[in-house]
Amino acid sequence: MRCITKEMLDARENADSTYNYILRTPKPDFTELDKESAEFKAWITEEHKKDREIMTEALRANGRL
Repeated sequence: MRCITKEMLDARENADSTYNYILRTPKPDFTELDKESAEFKAWITEEHKKDREIMTEALRANGRL
């Protein structure tokens, strides 16, 4: 079994690797995506509401509701 030592941690921190690139990359800014998602959610909710109303009217017209 390997013991993690300070030297191993230092070597990993100072290494020029893809792993460190991923760790050091700042998180992306999702504000625009969040705004667009909220707009889409509101729009699709209204569209589903319209579809439910159309289906309810069709069921009432056929005497099934």
